[in-house]
Amino acid sequence: MRPSRLLLFLLPLALAACKRPEPPAAEPVRLVRTSIAQPQQVGAELRLPGELRPRVEVVHAFRIGGKIAQRLVSVGDRVDAGQPLARLDSSDTAPALAGAQAALSAARTDARLAQGELNRQQELHGRGYLSQAGLERFLAGRDSAQARVEAAQAQLRQAQNAVSYELLRASAAGVVAAVDAEAGQVVAAGQPVLRIARAGEIEARVDVPERDLATARGAARWQVRVPAAGDLVLNARVRELSPVADPASRTYPMRLELQGDTSGLALGMSAVAASVREGEGRVFVLPVSALHTLDGQPRVWLVDPASSTVRQVPVTTAGLDGDTVHIVDGLAPGDRVVVAGANLLVAGQKVRLPAARAAQ
Repeated sequence: MRPSRLLLFLLPLALAACKRPEPPAAEPVRLVRTSIAQPQQVGAELRLPGELRPRVEVVHAFRIGGKIAQRLVSVGDRVDAGQPLARLDSSDTAPALAGAQAALSAARTDARLAQGELNRQQELHGRGYLSQAGLERFLAGRDSAQARVEAAQAQLRQAQNAVSYELLRASAAGVVAAVDAEAGQVVAAGQPVLRIARAGEIEARVDVPERDLATARGAARWQVRVPAAGDLVLNARVRELSPVADPASRTYPMRLELQGDTSGLALGMSAVAASVREGEGRVFVLPVSALHTLDGQPRVWLVDPASSTVRQVPVTTAGLDGDTVHIVDGLAPGDRVVVAGANLLVAGQKVRLPAARAAQ
């Protein structure tokens, strides 16, 4: 082979050997779903679905009947104590008030005339021109006129109260939970118009089936899980268990008082109440999808909130319960655990959370 041809053959190989190897491609930022690890009490004997309800829901109604002229609030509005809620048409109460004022004026006029006549008759009685019996008749007339003044004053106060009752006000601060009457509707005295859920007092309402009534009564403690609040779990105690079954559903309404921070909860959220036996251990309950195995050791991915990167930690499990796994060691309360997308991650990889979870 000629030297020139050999040189042309070796030149590409030499250039290829001088090229630096390309760095490995950076791992993409993965979208993952996470859950905050919170210890839970295991050993649930009974699980019942329910919803979050206000502890006190006050039905607001007008104290007089009439036509609703204006509704000033809507469902979901927050109201303060004394805030106007609705107003009645004043066409019914205004004539009654005017009539009571006129009746009081007439009664006072009659009382003044009766007092003047009594004064004259007392003067005649002093001169001996009027008997004692005649004087007593004028005294009775004066007293009767004064009584009519007092009756007219009472009727006026009643008419003024009726005018003040035209405006429906909130009895306490809270949230408008329901509207039962609209503007233009004629309502009777005491007919529900609005329902106000008192602020800051949330509890769980569950319905206990007949077959589970004995178990519910004998439960030592309860826990309530709220899926919409990041699977938040709160301890609870029974505030009320009705002794009478609902005639339609044949279940027994039960109210559970939530213990802990309920500021992030909203009325109407779904909840799951679980009775708890005493003496059971506290574990972390996570979806099975959060778990993966490396070298025969169960592990989970944790998200570092500062750097938005993941790292895997070994954990000790205590068995499965349906689609969840019980973890007894390796996690701490407040750890953010990846529960979806774990099979695509590598150590140190950056991740991002859905917008709703990232704000938590």
